[in-house]
Amino acid sequence: MSEVPAGVRTMLAGLEGENILVPLDWDGWMSVGPAYAETAFSKREVTSRFSRNGYTWDIHGSLYRPEREVYPDCAFVFFHGGADSEDVFDLTPDGRPGQARALAAQGFTVLSITYPGHYPPGGVWRTPIAERQPVYLLDRELSLEETLDRNLKCTFNTILQGAGQLVTEHLRGRKLIAWGHSTGGPMASALTAFAPENTVIGLANFGTGGPDGWRKAWREATGAERYVELPVDHVSRRSPHTYREAGYEDPPELTPWGGPDELFRWASNAHRSQIKTSLCDNQHRGILTMLEQYAARTGLPLAEYVDHLAEPNPAWLQSISVLAIVGDNDKGHWVAGATLEQKREMYMAQRYRDAGVKRNHVVLVPRYGHFGFMEMHNEKFVHLWLWALRAGYFGAL
Repeated sequence: MSEVPAGVRTMLAGLEGENILVPLDWDGWMSVGPAYAETAFSKREVTSRFSRNGYTWDIHGSLYRPEREVYPDCAFVFFHGGADSEDVFDLTPDGRPGQARALAAQGFTVLSITYPGHYPPGGVWRTPIAERQPVYLLDRELSLEETLDRNLKCTFNTILQGAGQLVTEHLRGRKLIAWGHSTGGPMASALTAFAPENTVIGLANFGTGGPDGWRKAWREATGAERYVELPVDHVSRRSPHTYREAGYEDPPELTPWGGPDELFRWASNAHRSQIKTSLCDNQHRGILTMLEQYAARTGLPLAEYVDHLAEPNPAWLQSISVLAIVGDNDKGHWVAGATLEQKREMYMAQRYRDAGVKRNHVVLVPRYGHFGFMEMHNEKFVHLWLWALRAGYFGAL
């Protein structure tokens, strides 16, 4: 472990500099190796029930505990993308360890969380995607009428309340590094408000952007993302076609399972929910005209639908470090944007820097797109974060 790989030396040198962007070339990326010695670990399912917005909800997660912890008072919390589940961080489509397993094998406790509705009983979906609705309770079947009403009330705050409860129950008192992908990025940045018995010391992101209010500001300032309103009762359903349409395909040498069709055969009944409510989409895009309609339909306070767009706590921002990794083939987070400053990850990093975070950088990795975290060499993303942690990027542990 004493020899630092060339790509890691490049990254660490960049993290000491003032420039936000830290680019790696392919040779440097391929040189990246583990920061710590490997260790065995255990995994178990965890669930919690809580109440909000007139209903009880179930939230599910996977808790990974290494036999030997590098920092026993520190843990990682994982938040998935909008139509995924915790299982995308467990195993890759071709059977390699996912990033939660890679972290645990390096000696770190990991809690990987699935949003309410996205994890069915037993982890296997029995309903075809075209007919699928969220499953909000794990011990009884709900009527379609109740499910549709819950779809309008499973807010950002609902998800974070459940996540915070899981964290309190299983990681109480630990320092946390919150990891988010896509929709999970804003979740990670809001965890601190829902986990009062923990200290979130940093964000380690992949293709996430930042808080949802900042995403709205980025779209309005740059025009790099299309404005979309989704009807109140709409549920988006993923397919190989929508995957291709979104530009999520990466080079075949990075996707040993094949293309979108093979990926969806793997993911359709397990691993990913393949659905996303319009409330989730409209909240994360900050579509105020639509959020007002949910409040009018449900009778819930408008604040329940819009308060996640407020600025994060300034004192907390000034206490954390943010290390984002993005692939140069990520259409929404890197390709979009007419100038370097207008690219989503760069815009967000500048917002973090303007807010006074202790450290923040964007590591640019060649060839990967939006779902690079499950593609070949996915463990290297984990190793980069851990080399930064080992070098003190997230402060003393």
